[in-house]
Amino acid sequence: MNEYTRREEVRATFIASAILVLCIAVAVLRLVTVEGRLVPDPGARRQAEESEARVAPARACALAGEKLVVEIDLFKKAAKSARMPTPGEEPPAPPITKTRAQRNTPPPPKPKEPDKQGAWASAQPLYKQVKTLSGCREATEALLGARVSAIPAWDAIAKAAAITPPGAAEAEQFEAAKQLLSLLADIPADKVAQATKDAEAAYRANAERDRERALTAMVREPLPQGVFSRRVAVSVGVGLTVCALLISYLGVRAASMRRLATLLPLRDAVRSGRPGVQAAEILKTAAAHNSGEPGIVIGAAIGGLSAALLAPKDADLFVAGVMAGLLIGLGAQWAFRLAIGASRWRARATELAEVEKPAIPIVLVLSGVKPGLEPEFIQFLRSLPPADAAAAVEKLASQAEERILAAADAGAAFAPGKPPLG
Repeated sequence: MNEYTRREEVRATFIASAILVLCIAVAVLRLVTVEGRLVPDPGARRQAEESEARVAPARACALAGEKLVVEIDLFKKAAKSARMPTPGEEPPAPPITKTRAQRNTPPPPKPKEPDKQGAWASAQPLYKQVKTLSGCREATEALLGARVSAIPAWDAIAKAAAITPPGAAEAEQFEAAKQLLSLLADIPADKVAQATKDAEAAYRANAERDRERALTAMVREPLPQGVFSRRVAVSVGVGLTVCALLISYLGVRAASMRRLATLLPLRDAVRSGRPGVQAAEILKTAAAHNSGEPGIVIGAAIGGLSAALLAPKDADLFVAGVMAGLLIGLGAQWAFRLAIGASRWRARATELAEVEKPAIPIVLVLSGVKPGLEPEFIQFLRSLPPADAAAAVEKLASQAEERILAAADAGAAFAPGKPPLG
């Protein structure tokens, strides 16, 4: 800035800067602090659904545990009726030598053969419960922990579930039934039943708790991700407004330096006897509109603020608002310049005259221009060559000076106490 910078330009730059700082500060604060709307927590709902889904398998395991105890007792009774050897029972070995008395004694009745036909049929209900329970151990122990008292029963159940179902041969079915009896006859099945029952109760409690939590749990909806990330979008928008302010400031400085380069050399014209050249150039320079672009600064600030207040969740709209504000502000600035026209020409010429102190008083020249005809006079002055423009300005000043002197003489002639001449 220098002495050729207009007061209007300084005032407009200051006002634009103040508006920019206030608007962008509010906009950035709004963009940084905005949060997504509250929505039901999808994680809580998903957790509730998963907990609810675990209840049915837990219930099936608990039922299988209860039935296991019953089926073991029934199978043991069926095995006894079918004369299936109990675990650890070995058939008696026949004597190798016999005494005379033994030879004369009639042989004992031969033991009845086991009933192999229905052995596997009576074992199948127990085998079904074993297969069901074989998949329950991991979930049960994961929830309740491993219970020492139930470990032997769980191990036996795993071994029994690994038995391959026999074919149609009675011998295979009988052997499979014997293996099942030997593995499960003496296990603490009630411990497994109690563990599965406790696991079911725990799963039901967890499902109820998660269901109640899902009804009230709320989370913030994530903000939408646009073309830019939120931080980049805010930085770009702020950067655009700062660039607009810098452009406006550089425009004001360039105009003031241009006036300096134009008017400063003309001070020598006064010394060379061409005072009209300096006065004419002052009038032409004063006719130029203000420099700087305060309109784009104010437009960018208001556009960014409007976008941040109306749609704070979408940071891309902040950038769009700033860019739209630049264009709208530029259009509004030129419309304002066209609206004021040459109404500020006299004040601007007087301001430059205060700096240059021309030999021809600018006030005399301005008094020769009728109010309302400023645009026509400016257009006429610009159309003349420099020499003719200087001559026209000198003539206007001379005519104005003559009118002032004539008016002064007339006023003196009609002063109170003096008779009019002639």
